[in-house]
Amino acid sequence: MDAITQINSNTASKLKENPAINGELGKDQFLQLLVSQLRNQDPMNPMEGAEFASQLAQFNQVEQLMNVNEGIESLAQLQGNSMAGLNNTLATTLTGKYVKALGNGVALGESGEADVAFKLNNAASDVTVTIRDENGNVVREQSLQNLPEGENSWTWDGANNQGSNMPEGNYTFEVSAKNGSETVNALTYVQGTVDRIKFGSDGVQLYVDGMYVSLGDVEEIGESPQ
Repeated sequence: MDAITQINSNTASKLKENPAINGELGKDQFLQLLVSQLRNQDPMNPMEGAEFASQLAQFNQVEQLMNVNEGIESLAQLQGNSMAGLNNTLATTLTGKYVKALGNGVALGESGEADVAFKLNNAASDVTVTIRDENGNVVREQSLQNLPEGENSWTWDGANNQGSNMPEGNYTFEVSAKNGSETVNALTYVQGTVDRIKFGSDGVQLYVDGMYVSLGDVEEIGESPQ
């Protein structure tokens, strides 16, 4: 085994032994290999200038790629910070605004009624709205017929399937729809006035109609209806 092969073998062993650089050849390791190769070249058959220039070019390309990668990572971090700042600034302007956001929560308040909103991607001949309590138990199922494509709503009177009024609190709802034998997809929404805003590790949360929704789930913003 010649000197250069031995050097490459030793370097490979070090890479294998060092988990921090295993599988990666950084610019420092590349330069060490190149210097070792020059020191241990055969004096009777020195490395040709073209070959040496080629290896230097390879090293330069590796360094440039690493610099580009670091620049992209820095830019991504900067954009992430900027986006977070914009979201926080936007959120502070939403107090008192009326919003509609993706979600399946519904709050039953003092009025004893609650509106549930949903959007159908096609007209549906049969739609079932199911209301569940905080434990996931079904408290009300309501059948609706012949609803059009697009936005729809239904007002829950606060009663369960037996006709008894349910207590105030937060509930969830789901919508299943069919048009004949074909299933119709439905999106459910939370809508109401933003009372307060929470900033946390899980992002910006808006307190809407007695429950929190993510700012990223908001689809519409407007003035609170009279």
